[in-house]
Amino acid sequence: MMNKSFMESRGYTFKSNLGEGMFGKVVSAYSTRLRSRVAIKVIDKKKVTSSYLEKFLCREMEIIRSLNHPNIVKTLDIFEWHTSKVYVVMEFCVKGDLLKHINVRGALSEYSGYRLFAQLCNAVQYLHNGDLAHRDLKCENMLLDVHFNLKVCDFGFSKRLTYAEGRMVLSETFCGTSSYAAPEILRSLPYNPKVSDVWSMGVVLYMMLLASMPYDATNVRRMLRIQSQHNINFPEKPSISSEAKDLIQSILHPVVEQRITISNILQSTWMLREGTIEDSDEATTSNAGSGQEEPPEEENFSKNYSEPGRDHHLLPQDTDANKPK
Repeated sequence: MMNKSFMESRGYTFKSNLGEGMFGKVVSAYSTRLRSRVAIKVIDKKKVTSSYLEKFLCREMEIIRSLNHPNIVKTLDIFEWHTSKVYVVMEFCVKGDLLKHINVRGALSEYSGYRLFAQLCNAVQYLHNGDLAHRDLKCENMLLDVHFNLKVCDFGFSKRLTYAEGRMVLSETFCGTSSYAAPEILRSLPYNPKVSDVWSMGVVLYMMLLASMPYDATNVRRMLRIQSQHNINFPEKPSISSEAKDLIQSILHPVVEQRITISNILQSTWMLREGTIEDSDEATTSNAGSGQEEPPEEENFSKNYSEPGRDHHLLPQDTDANKPK
């Protein structure tokens, strides 16, 4: 059970439950110090496996403390109750997660998709420049604030990258969500997590613009075969521009060496073209976010300030547990 009186002693007044997962729950609370609403992830150490506790939780706590970017959910406080509960206090994103937004609203306009995708690129580029990889980028792990700005969350599978003799030490922990995972991960090959993050971004962009997934993940072996043929199906409706299709093709390239980089994504024809749209009706509508038709913010808020492991088809393996991190 979560200790509400303990939370109050730390300056947080419980408001409501927002979601629940295998390892704990997420609640909303009012911070007297910040004078604003916050989200608090309460991780129950008794419910997590010892390998997750040793390998992933400590890593996540260290990484989220170090992050400071406008498109990454801010961690405001971390504290423990006895030795059994970890409380992670985060900024509250009132519009919920991107997947829920797409499920309710349908595909985004190309301008609105560009705006959010550019923010995602900036966030991931910031991580990669700091030799961090997220390793679980997906629409559920992207939250929207009151101004419809994208915020990346859930760093449960993130990792600091290390180098040996000037070369990156490849990852061998095969974690994440199969429908967003790069083919090299699904094939259980050692992988460069930065390049694999880019693949996941391509799936997110496809989902933003088409409100569907580029591949059917119900049969992973069949999906891998289609991916390896670089065969991406674009439905007739909603129709998207040839520039958007070209960019998605460049991102979802099965050959690691030929996959586009984030800096080249930002210089792509589609990104540069969409970036010139200013003050149009479409831009104004997009920037307005979700308007007045949103359900009450508590209902709309995502469960996905949650712990890693929920809804993951790929479970973390311990293949690199004993390697230097």
